[in-house]
Amino acid sequence: MENKKDNISSLGLGIRVKTLVNLRWIAVLGQTITCFIVHYFLNFELPWTEVSLTILALAISNFALYPGYSINNRLNETSTTFVIAADIIQLALMIFFTGGLSNPFVVLFLTHIAITVTSLPIRSTSILIILTIFLITILGFFNYPLVNENLDLTIPLIFIIGMWISLFVTILFLTFYAGGLTDDSRKTSAALKIAEDLLVNEKNLSSLDGLAAAAAHHLGTPLGTISLIANELKNEIDMPDSAKKDLIILSDEVEKCKAILGSLGEKPSSDDDLITKIELQALLEELGELIKAKGIEFLINFQNNDPNLKKFLLLRRSELLLGLSNIVENAADFTSSIVELNVDYNDENIELKIQDNGKGFSNTILNRLGDPYVSSRSSSIQKDDKGSGLGLGFFISKTLLERLGIKITAYNRPPPETGAIVSVLIPTDKRL
Repeated sequence: MENKKDNISSLGLGIRVKTLVNLRWIAVLGQTITCFIVHYFLNFELPWTEVSLTILALAISNFALYPGYSINNRLNETSTTFVIAADIIQLALMIFFTGGLSNPFVVLFLTHIAITVTSLPIRSTSILIILTIFLITILGFFNYPLVNENLDLTIPLIFIIGMWISLFVTILFLTFYAGGLTDDSRKTSAALKIAEDLLVNEKNLSSLDGLAAAAAHHLGTPLGTISLIANELKNEIDMPDSAKKDLIILSDEVEKCKAILGSLGEKPSSDDDLITKIELQALLEELGELIKAKGIEFLINFQNNDPNLKKFLLLRRSELLLGLSNIVENAADFTSSIVELNVDYNDENIELKIQDNGKGFSNTILNRLGDPYVSSRSSSIQKDDKGSGLGLGFFISKTLLERLGIKITAYNRPPPETGAIVSVLIPTDKRL
């Protein structure tokens, strides 16, 4: 979890060169066709020299991207920022030569903002937004006016101001709306990747029995050979007594090794409950060992002290073990002295209530728990920098447990008690 920032940055920020090149060719073609239609069909006078050079500059800069990068590579943040900034300036020049803010195609500035907020982090996005707002402000005062002999194209100042305000507001709205959705998506993707990595590690640990069986299989043959040679040497008539004693010891040690490897190589039956399942009480006590080493008291309270409930069998699922351990460790991080686990049971569900006596969840973000990188406890605790890891552990637990059909909810203990409660509802019919 300590590498969560690295995971976010590895999600492919920046744009693939092929995608960017294709979009820019579309822009070159679109600007060329539009200028021809405006001039030859709508009878507007255009400064063709300036317009042609501006379109040509975009085409030449697009060719320049080919040798610098493989077509399937992604531009890094800096390169992407420079390319989009160049596109914004090129569009501003086109708008400058074709009427300024009176040109209806001025809304194309929003395309670059949309690409920016969904592809780049906040630093680069802010630079490009400031550049765009600066340029549309200049275009409101300085531009080549559109000329048409058959039309009076005098644009009232109030229209120019209104267009500037509408662009400004739309840019801000698009930035916060699309940018917020993209940021949430990146964080969720990074958190899911971390959860998957943890689950893979847990499953790898669970597969060690297969590795042990393979080792026993491969080592059995050389040990058998050693044992055979040692037994033959013991029967030699001219063998000294001291050497025979050493060979007897050697044979005994080889047999011990074979016995150990034999026990490791025994493949457990898939129906063996001792291997594939775990009793509920044993599972909960195993979770308690995680926090007792921290000096935190851990209590398990079963409903009516029911022995059948204690012996209820659950499958040893990596998702279950990892999800519950995250919740218990989180409670231990925020409690002041004790973590309690109350177990209730009915015909449909087993409910585990994991509660601590800390300061509880912050009311401002309680409803957002389960989102990655949402701080899960009160600000006073965060100032202590005690487990202020932004809700990633809770997100991982929620994701893993919900895969098994387990429902998880969180809330604070009712006053005057303090602390948080996480309820885990395990269906009894599926047994996971």
